[in-house]
Amino acid sequence: MISWTAVWAIVMGLASLVAAYYVIRSKDLVYASSALAILGSMVAAELAILGLGIVSAFLIIVYVGAAVMFIIITVSLLGLRGDERRNSGVGVLVALLTAALWFGVALSAGIYGLYVAPHPVGMTAAVGGLLSRYALVVALIVVAQAATLVEAISVARRGGGNGGK
Repeated sequence: MISWTAVWAIVMGLASLVAAYYVIRSKDLVYASSALAILGSMVAAELAILGLGIVSAFLIIVYVGAAVMFIIITVSLLGLRGDERRNSGVGVLVALLTAALWFGVALSAGIYGLYVAPHPVGMTAAVGGLLSRYALVVALIVVAQAATLVEAISVARRGGGNGGK
């Protein structure tokens, strides 16, 4: 009998292929970037299924965050041109993929007992443990967030979609 983990991994793999195909086929930059964010989320889900939770979280923070920032910067610099096409089929596909993702997460959490109520930890112990084990990761996240903040300030000072004029 096939396990639920294998079924879930196959579903996420197929969803990743669909999202990757849409990234390649999309002619609109915003929609392609959105599909890229969905693809990154699906790959992160695959890695989480394989037990690589830290890598999965880093993928979500860096790559999916970068795709979303790419969407924001593209829209703010180029503005909406009004040539977007209405494609309800893609909306339904994205809704189904999102529903499958949340259903899989809920199912996995229920089957494997992934949710455990956290016990209270003091701030000193949390910071000490974080810095002693993950100092490089924390430094990379701080640098990435600072770069994103500088980017956002730069876009805001230019006035959004008018190209700095």
